[in-house]
Amino acid sequence: MSYKKDLGNGVLSVVVIIISAVLIIGRHFDARWAGGEGYRERSMLHVTTRDASEDVACIGVDPSRENIQTCGGAMKKIVFGSSTIWMDDNTSLVVINDREGKEELALYGGRIVINGPVIIDVREQKFSGIEPMSLVNYSWLYRVDVLLMEQGIAKSYDTLPPYDEPKEIEFNTQSENVTSFYDWAR
Repeated sequence: MSYKKDLGNGVLSVVVIIISAVLIIGRHFDARWAGGEGYRERSMLHVTTRDASEDVACIGVDPSRENIQTCGGAMKKIVFGSSTIWMDDNTSLVVINDREGKEELALYGGRIVINGPVIIDVREQKFSGIEPMSLVNYSWLYRVDVLLMEQGIAKSYDTLPPYDEPKEIEFNTQSENVTSFYDWAR
């Protein structure tokens, strides 16, 4: 009698493990039957430098998730899905989601201008919008400065809890150090 009981528990355990594995794999591939949104095409990434030469070494043509994108000594323009991102010198981005319509990047440090519906993560904060905006994140600070370029409104946000209210700041795009970047990105 004990033998049949142990065999039944073993079969039940194997069935539970198989079902769990199938659901985890289905969720990883975003399958609808596993709670996902279904298959979506991957957004292509196209990168050029300020002088319009293609920079395949910096980013590649078809990035995988979690791929760090670093601009060393040149400003870059990235077309990612339906969004355009301009990166200043020494800016690091990570591709979080490359699915069409769900494009998401993480800004680890540096200065960018975005135009389009891409989502930008800065630590625990998320920023997105259709109108052009500039984000400046210095990796050693726990704040990010955001400028809505068409409205001229600039605010500074905490990127880690406890979050204070966003503070209005003065954002100078005509400073000697950044004027060439903002002139190029407009």
